[in-house]
Amino acid sequence: MGKTKKKNAWRARSAAGALAAAFFLQAPTAQADPADKVYLPAVEQGEWELEVRGGWQKWRKNDDDRERQVIVDVGYGFTSWWMSELAVGMTQLPGTSRRLDEIEWENIFALTEPGEYWLDVGLFAELAHDHAEGRNAITLGPMLQKEFGRFQANANLLFERQLGAYTAPGAEIDYVWQVKWRGDPRFEPGLQGFGTLGRTNDFAHETEHKIGPAFFSRTALGARNKIKFDAAVLFGLNHNTPNTTIRFNLEYEI
Repeated sequence: MGKTKKKNAWRARSAAGALAAAFFLQAPTAQADPADKVYLPAVEQGEWELEVRGGWQKWRKNDDDRERQVIVDVGYGFTSWWMSELAVGMTQLPGTSRRLDEIEWENIFALTEPGEYWLDVGLFAELAHDHAEGRNAITLGPMLQKEFGRFQANANLLFERQLGAYTAPGAEIDYVWQVKWRGDPRFEPGLQGFGTLGRTNDFAHETEHKIGPAFFSRTALGARNKIKFDAAVLFGLNHNTPNTTIRFNLEYEI
């Protein structure tokens, strides 16, 4: 790695450290959204991303207890280590029309070069505005990636804290992970898992866990343009979790 890349990596780590410090110095159980995704610690400078992701989930005890969510976002790789995205989410609950849910400013910081160390590491940072409740929240956490043989594993551990007065203490702890077999890029089977671990001040209370089969697809459209797609059917593992969740993510890279 050249001097420029080392300098960029140092800047990324410094920015990540500053964000994490600000979060925990100020350092509220929520369920995982049906349109949640696994974030990867990779950035392509000068690349645009157009993304649509959605999800549907149903609880065990009531056929009318369903939730639908769609999120649309646009992102750009400003440097070799920083990508920023603006996302708008809409949610529909039973008996209601679709409503604006959140406006999110997402940032991905690549702290290592792909394959530079035993583990690829990044930092995810998000500032979100809950339109319905008029509240803001910040989310921070590591993104990890490891390749072994023909398998690729990814994991995110995210801490979300509401901002402002009269908010609950502590931070919500969410996790997501996936493992996929890297063969034909047009169809790569795998597994995904999503869940919550309670709060930093009330760990492992009212948790949520879901897991299920997934598949991943990538199609090249020339030298740089790509279409990526992944989808999963997830099944709840405890009584706090929706019985079934169906999610997808469609991404166009320019």
